[in-house]
Amino acid sequence: EWYYKDKYTPTGEMFDVGNTCSYAIDNYFAYHKPTEECGLRNEQSNGNGSLMRIHPFSLMAYCDKKIRDDWENIIDKASALTHAHERSKLGCRIYTEILLHLLENPSKESVKLALNKVFCKYKALGESGHYKRLFTHNFEKLPRDEIKSTGYVVDTLEAAIWCLFTTDSYRECVLKAVNLGDDTDTVAAI
Repeated sequence: EWYYKDKYTPTGEMFDVGNTCSYAIDNYFAYHKPTEECGLRNEQSNGNGSLMRIHPFSLMAYCDKKIRDDWENIIDKASALTHAHERSKLGCRIYTEILLHLLENPSKESVKLALNKVFCKYKALGESGHYKRLFTHNFEKLPRDEIKSTGYVVDTLEAAIWCLFTTDSYRECVLKAVNLGDDTDTVAAI
């Protein structure tokens, strides 16, 4: 209803749907494809749409972790609703691992531990090379001009984590994310 009928919008007009999300919504509603076949799988479909909406699924994985050990499968399926390329799914897994660690211990050190775990767990995956900067021990020391705030899933995740590492409060972190420019709302939300 949001996409086709402008429902649930503050102005009565839908805006800012990315191409990948648009195709996935059409695949489901217009072409009646099953949900697992709606998301695009090509390399150009690695926007940040699934990354920005994965947080509720991460919370579900956190709450269910005592009875479920398939959280990665849940995260992959949730990403694949719109972004089915392995790079997008891996970005969602990395972010989820960070969130799971932060829920246990909200600290920058916890984020570093999560990144170390992710590196060990996924380093053999072909797509992990796209995220290699996150796994360097001095990632947070990168200068501002080396951080991109685009709609590309890797850039978005890097920008959000860099903002977290280089600030000391929620307010400061969100402000830094917004001041990066480009896809500010998504980076700030993540």
